[in-house]
Amino acid sequence: MLFALACSSLLALSACDRDAPKAPTGQVVASVGGREITRRELQTEMTGLTAATPAIQKEQQKAALQRLVQRAILVNAAKEQRIDKDPAFALLAQRATDAVIVQMLERKVVASVPAPSNEEVAQFIQTNPDMFAQRRLFDVEQIRMPLTSDPKIIKQLEPLKTMDEVAAFLAKQNISFQRGANVMDARGQDPKLLKAIIALPPGEVFILSSRSEIFLNQIRNTRLLPFEGKEATQFALNSLKSQRSREVVARQLRGYLTKAQPGVRMSAEFTTPPPGAKPKPR
Repeated sequence: MLFALACSSLLALSACDRDAPKAPTGQVVASVGGREITRRELQTEMTGLTAATPAIQKEQQKAALQRLVQRAILVNAAKEQRIDKDPAFALLAQRATDAVIVQMLERKVVASVPAPSNEEVAQFIQTNPDMFAQRRLFDVEQIRMPLTSDPKIIKQLEPLKTMDEVAAFLAKQNISFQRGANVMDARGQDPKLLKAIIALPPGEVFILSSRSEIFLNQIRNTRLLPFEGKEATQFALNSLKSQRSREVVARQLRGYLTKAQPGVRMSAEFTTPPPGAKPKPR
């Protein structure tokens, strides 16, 4: 009797195995509740990632696929709660779609920019010795603070001559900051900015900024570390291509905006009347 039960269980298990969904193959790498995730989606998810070895690339693929699966599960959960029917969803989805389309337009423009010639790369290296043959490393004392939208703060920082004065001012304004040492590599700087930094009087405090922070710097020491050879040539090629791409993108986007401007109509409350125009009676 015991043997018969065991056989019955084994047969049932085999039947369940036959009914279980098969693992995805070919261009489909995973499925989540009927939603198929393709190999192309996986490749897009990994855009920008680089791997030194095939083993590392495989781990990156696994991690990327896991993100796609988790996102699909959460999307299904959101749809079950009809979040995709919320009026705000359509507006947010349209904004995201518009941003992606513009980004792809910029990429298409960048792809059309020809690579600089060998002569142009050599000329770039020659005309920017501070980044190459005379490349410098600047040991700086640095204060980092959050980016502020108040232009008065920047104006008040500009005349300060020492880092102690900067720190005292920020403390008085109750602005959080971090103070420490850093190394600024001339190789990664904009050539015009680099020339301006090198021309500063000794000990001059100068201000740089990113999208989220402001950096106040004072050079304590300068070291010469020439940047030459194949690596320098490739860096110059990439820098020149990036610089030209930005210029071409900006020029073409301005062209699109200018061309379309005559067809733009706005509500009167959002337009600025021309100088001297009399306000219309209500």
